[in-house]
Amino acid sequence: MTNPEEPKEARVVGLNPVDFVLALVVASLATALVLLDRLVLPAFAKMYGEFGSGAALPLVTRAVLGHVTPIGGAAGAIALAVAGMFVRKSGRGGMAVGLFLGGIALAIGAVGLSMYGLYAPMFDLAGKVKP
Repeated sequence: MTNPEEPKEARVVGLNPVDFVLALVVASLATALVLLDRLVLPAFAKMYGEFGSGAALPLVTRAVLGHVTPIGGAAGAIALAVAGMFVRKSGRGGMAVGLFLGGIALAIGAVGLSMYGLYAPMFDLAGKVKP
């Protein structure tokens, strides 16, 4: 840290400790999405493959099984966090926190959408059951 009386151009702008905590949350959620994609999706893909080729899966399920939602959500969240770090380095703290929080929101949304997408065909089947 430098003397506050120095001109703004001479100050060293570092990362705030809050940034590291927010980056850790983003990294944890992105890791959860990648693990979901690599460990959980194959079991669901196999199960839905047994439905037969004539089974029409919902669009959200096809997006999750096509790796768009989990991997895209993880990549987008990481990109927002990295952008937040660069913005913090340039001295705009409020915008940096906003980018980190956007990354967290994107990752949480991707987790929720992935979970819904995996179970959407089952919800659809349950709605068609007649007593």
